[in-house]
Amino acid sequence: MKYFVSGSKSIFSLPESVIEVIDFFISLEAEFLVGDCYGVDAAVQKYLESKGYTNVTIYCSGESPRNNFVTGAKVHSCAEAAKGLTGSAFHYVKDIQMANDCDVALVIWDGKSKGSEKNIHRILDLNKKHNFFINGSLLWV
Repeated sequence: MKYFVSGSKSIFSLPESVIEVIDFFISLEAEFLVGDCYGVDAAVQKYLESKGYTNVTIYCSGESPRNNFVTGAKVHSCAEAAKGLTGSAFHYVKDIQMANDCDVALVIWDGKSKGSEKNIHRILDLNKKHNFFINGSLLWV
């Protein structure tokens, strides 16, 4: 099972209820698909590293990740697909790929981030199973 975790750049620590969800997916030996940004991406990577969990793939739009805190993580570069793109469009390439590749998604949203909001819509459009943590409330679907 592939579990896509993403979220807002403004969130630097994981709420306890999110940690419980991540621990549940660790217990299932899920592969975590995580981006390479600061904020939630980095916090999730650091948490997985603290647990010694290595079934992790870091997705990036460049040739190599901006952040990779997980020893032994695989890297999935979307550089070819992102070629010629700039700004947010450049970074959305990896998000689109992770949404397509996952079985289940967790989005941790501050209610403001456009990127996280787009990930929520992508997951819904793809009819993927999901958990959304929005402004302090975890919604299981």
